Amino acid sequence: MDQENLRGLVGRFKDARVLVVGDIYLDENVFGVVTGISLEAPIPIYEVRERRYNPGAAGNAACNAASLGATTYMVGYVGKDANADIVLNELRAGNVDTSGVVVDAARPTNTYGKLRAGGHNILTQEILRTDTPSPAFVAGKTESDIIANIEARARDVDVIVVVDQVSSVVTEQVLRAVVECARKHDLLTVGDSRNRAGAFQGFDVLVPNDREAGLGAGIDVIDDASLNAAGKALLSVCENVLVTCGPAGIRVFAKDGVIEDVPIVIDPRAVVDVTGAGDTVTAAAALTLSAGGSLREAAAISNAAAGVAVTQPGVVTVSNAELEQALGGAGRPAKLKRHNELKAIVERMKKEGKSVVWTNGCFDILHAGHITYLMKAAQVGDVLVVGLNSDASVRAVKGPTRPIVNEIDRARVLSALEFVDYLAIFDDPTTEPLLELLRPDVYVKGGDYTIDTINQAERRLVEGYGGKIVIIPGIEGKSTTAIVERIATRLIDEMTRKGAAQ
Repeated sequence: MDQENLRGLVGRFKDARVLVVGDIYLDENVFGVVTGISLEAPIPIYEVRERRYNPGAAGNAACNAASLGATTYMVGYVGKDANADIVLNELRAGNVDTSGVVVDAARPTNTYGKLRAGGHNILTQEILRTDTPSPAFVAGKTESDIIANIEARARDVDVIVVVDQVSSVVTEQVLRAVVECARKHDLLTVGDSRNRAGAFQGFDVLVPNDREAGLGAGIDVIDDASLNAAGKALLSVCENVLVTCGPAGIRVFAKDGVIEDVPIVIDPRAVVDVTGAGDTVTAAAALTLSAGGSLREAAAISNAAAGVAVTQPGVVTVSNAELEQALGGAGRPAKLKRHNELKAIVERMKKEGKSVVWTNGCFDILHAGHITYLMKAAQVGDVLVVGLNSDASVRAVKGPTRPIVNEIDRARVLSALEFVDYLAIFDDPTTEPLLELLRPDVYVKGGDYTIDTINQAERRLVEGYGGKIVIIPGIEGKSTTAIVERIATRLIDEMTRKGAAQ
């Protein structure tokens, strides 16, 4: 598949106008530590350190559509409570228009919570999940207001996305109104439902996972044959179906009868949390099709977006830049991050109690000395971030004949190492600006350095914010310069022998 064409489609996401209809959830992630056992009961004492909030379900799909570049409108309902204010503020912060969200004082705002506990250098883990009671279908004024808001906004959008998480907002009347608006204004309709995919009669595309496809079709999906049967059955409901199949990627069922698998390219070991990934897929597929992409291209781009989402904890949004990078933008490997992206990642890792390790170098022609050094660096913390000298920076340090390998290829080789978590390319003569930005817990230097011969401005900075400095000795005789010299010597010897032979 033409990656340049895929990136071109992603570039057109900014022109899309999307209306997202469905169940709005507030996802609350609470981080803390267990400090002891209660004196009143045999239960742990949980000390809350941080709360993070994200819109979930249809709200997550809307935030992903907006983050990917689309002008996005949200229609659904919230209660009249504190959680409503939080989720609406989060939606607005994500550039989602919430003027179509109905307030129903008789209902609580749907809220889903995860409590995670950890500690210093101890990975966090879930200890409890919370949820509001399962809501009933909307009716009366709430339902009629939702339909009115759909009809009022349909004339201003290109695509309507419907996300049915808990069978509350998406009633038969709401579905009927969506289809009628789509016909009237020539709109694309994309749907996703946890249990009721079979109810989305007349939609252009459905995007269920394999289990949801089976539930919608009334078929127990247990193998390839039953999955195909479910996908074909749903074609009697809608025009096309994209079934997400976890690590296997997406299976495309087209209205012309073609069935095709589009694999996802991601190391399963990189998967952290799949929560909300289906919403990311739905948003990416809708925008790709709205931009004129094919079903296969929609599947490929959606796979890439999901691949970004599942490598991060909790419900997350995927940016247009992250998606372009995941599609191989400018040949960049996924572990290679822009500086501000890396700053956000490092802050998140620290909040989870992980120790972040920083080291840097040219790593031109990766050799056994590099590998040993990086392995040892990774062992002194939880997350290894490698700063990579840019090509211009290497030339300034090593001379005009270096680097041998360009910066993107060097980053690609380093990213293949399991113990390297993230990479950043820098142009500056020193890493002081990046150290100031990231403030890693551990700063590692190698080779012949001592604590007194490393860059002293970097030393003062790290020690000033309380970071630790670790020196890892190099391996004698293992260097890129030595390798280049051996290659040159052997080449000269070979040329000399050939000249003598002639």
